[in-house]
Amino acid sequence: WARNEFSGPESIVNAQSVMLARDGTLYYDLNSYPHTVSAYTPLFYLLETGLIKVGLPAVTAGRLLSFAALLGIFALIWRLLLLYTRDRDCAWTGVLLGASTSLLLTWGTVGQVDTLAIFWALAAFYQYSRYAINGERTLVWAGVFCGIAFFTKQTTIACPAAIVILLWFQRPKAALQFGATLAAAVLALALAINAALNGRFLQDIVLANLNPFDLKKFGLHIRYLFAAAGQLILIAAAGIKRVRYGRGFAPFVYLGMALLVFAATAPKIGSDFNYQIESNVLLVLCACLALNALDFFPLTFRGSKNWITLLQIPLAIHLVVNFRITENLLLTRFATEQLFRTQVAGLAPYAADGGRLLSTDFNAMARLRGYIEVEPLIYKLLAGARVVNPEPLRRDIAAEKFSTIFLFQDVHEHDANLDVEVSTFLPEQTQEIEKHYKLVAQIPGPYLNGIYVYKPASRSAE
Repeated sequence: WARNEFSGPESIVNAQSVMLARDGTLYYDLNSYPHTVSAYTPLFYLLETGLIKVGLPAVTAGRLLSFAALLGIFALIWRLLLLYTRDRDCAWTGVLLGASTSLLLTWGTVGQVDTLAIFWALAAFYQYSRYAINGERTLVWAGVFCGIAFFTKQTTIACPAAIVILLWFQRPKAALQFGATLAAAVLALALAINAALNGRFLQDIVLANLNPFDLKKFGLHIRYLFAAAGQLILIAAAGIKRVRYGRGFAPFVYLGMALLVFAATAPKIGSDFNYQIESNVLLVLCACLALNALDFFPLTFRGSKNWITLLQIPLAIHLVVNFRITENLLLTRFATEQLFRTQVAGLAPYAADGGRLLSTDFNAMARLRGYIEVEPLIYKLLAGARVVNPEPLRRDIAAEKFSTIFLFQDVHEHDANLDVEVSTFLPEQTQEIEKHYKLVAQIPGPYLNGIYVYKPASRSAE
C-alpha cells in the first residue's frame, strides 16, 4: 500500500537501482553528473535491479528483499539458540524477542541494504558455530557468507572479526588462515571491481562515506538503544558470568565486536537507527543464552521464587515497549504516506515538462523521475570539503539549466537555520537560485514546511 519512502536513503537506493537497470551504471564519478554516491557494496543493488528487470516496482523489490532477510534472521535466531542450548523454550523465546523488537520490524520492511547484510553475517556466524560446537566442516562457508555480507554492506565486519578472535583462542593457525584468506579474497575482488570502474568503486564506498561526526547523533543512538533494548542488556549482563566459560560465550564476543562497529559509525552525520540492527539481533541471542545459563526456564515453569524468575519483568517490559514503538511507527507511516501522496500529486505538474530536475527531496526525485541529478546531503558534505568541485553545479544553476528546483527552504529567508542533516546546497549555490529562479509554489508535505518549487526567472511559470 505504501508507494512512498519509509526513509530517505530508501529512495536513493531505489533510484540508483532503477538507473542501474536502465543505464547499466552504478558507481559514478564524484565530479560528474549525476552527483550521486552509491554508498554500499553492490549485492543489494544487483538483486533489486534483477527484480526491477522482471517487472517489480523498485520500492516493492527492495522491501521484499529486506523482508525475506528479516524472516531469515528469525530462522537463524532459532537455529543458533537450538545449536547452543538444545532448548526449544529458549529458541522460541529468541524468535519472540526478535519478532517483537521494533528496530528489526522497522528496518526489515525498508528497501535498504542493512537487513540483508545482517542476514548474511548471521548466516556466517551460524556456520562458524556449527564448526566450533559440532566439529562440522563449515568454516569455509562461514568465510563465504562473511564475504557476501561485506559485498552487501562494507561495514559488516563484526562477524569475521569475532570469528578470528574466537579461533585464535582455540586454533591460532586456523584463525590466521581464516582471516588472511578472507581478507585476501575480499581485497582482491574489491580491487578488481575498482579497476574495472576506473577507481569509482572505492571512491563511492570509502571516500564518500567519510562523513563528519556529531556527538549529538551518538547521544541519540545511545538513548534509543537503552530505551528499546536496555531490558535485553540487563538480562545479558545478569547471566554473562554463567555463560563466560561455556560454549555460549561466542555470541557475546560477536556482540562486543558489533558494539565496537556501532560506536565507530553511529556518530556520522546521516546515520539512523539502522546502525543498531546487528547489535539488537545479538542482544536477543545473548539475553536468551543468559536465561538458559541461569536455568530461567525450568525455574519459571516450576513456579520457583528464586530471584532469577524476576527476569520475567524485563522480558515483559521489552515486549510492551517495543510493541508500543512499533504501533507508533505504523501510525506514523500511514499518516506520512497520505501526506506524501498529496505532495507528489501537487509536485507532479511542475516536473511534467521533462526538463532537468534539481531536488533536495529524495522521495519526489525517486517518484517523479527515478533519476538523481544531484544527491544533496552527501553532495553538500563533499563539496563543502572540496572533494567535489561545486562550481559546475553553481554555473548550471546560474545558467538556468534546471527547469525545476525543489527545496525544503525559501531561499529569500536568509535567517533560516536548517539542521545539518536537512538536504540543501552550498550558500553560493542557493544564492544563484535566489538570483535566477522564482518561487512559484509551496507544496505541503510530511517534512518541515513542505517543498518550495522554483522555476527559472526568465521563463513564465507553468
